[in-house]
Amino acid sequence: MDTDVILVGGFHEIIELCEDAGVNVIGIIDGRLHGSYYGIPVLGSDEDASSVKERYGDVPVVVTPDAPSVRKKLVEFYRDRGFRFMTLVSPFSKVSKYATLGEGCVVQSMVNISAGTHVGSFVKFNIGCNIMHDNAIGDYSTVAPGAVSLGRVSIGEGVYVGANSTILPEMSVGYDSVVGAGSVVTHDVAPCSVVKGVPAK
Repeated sequence: MDTDVILVGGFHEIIELCEDAGVNVIGIIDGRLHGSYYGIPVLGSDEDASSVKERYGDVPVVVTPDAPSVRKKLVEFYRDRGFRFMTLVSPFSKVSKYATLGEGCVVQSMVNISAGTHVGSFVKFNIGCNIMHDNAIGDYSTVAPGAVSLGRVSIGEGVYVGANSTILPEMSVGYDSVVGAGSVVTHDVAPCSVVKGVPAK
């Protein structure tokens, strides 16, 4: 098991998640930061990725941004430069032994992922979200704090599920869609849509 990681994007919540999970952050790649961030060395920007790879070898990275499209671009960029990716799971969350997580996922604290759920790669689960049984969640999606996805829900690739929203059982949310904060999804959501409200429209 890897015990060292490099963060792509300086974000204090993910630093704290690493601390909770017993993972040592040896550096941060972030063009907006200089020197150090929360006491961790800033290794440069994306332009320095190849030199970072040469210096640190096989140390994996975690891609931190919330926005699915940004995360996807960064994953592709760093994969092309030979990096591997770590999945981070808070010890203060519950991931069922009958659920599966793909590569590079981030599970923050107080998250529940129930049995029969299949999660793609590079999915981010923010604090306190609740994924019930038999969900399918596509690559690069983000589930914001306090969101609830009830049983047998299908969430496509690159979806953003807003804070404190609820997706009712057996609904489908199409790829590249956004569910607004506080919304209740009572009907299937077409791909590339933005829905909000109670019920979500």
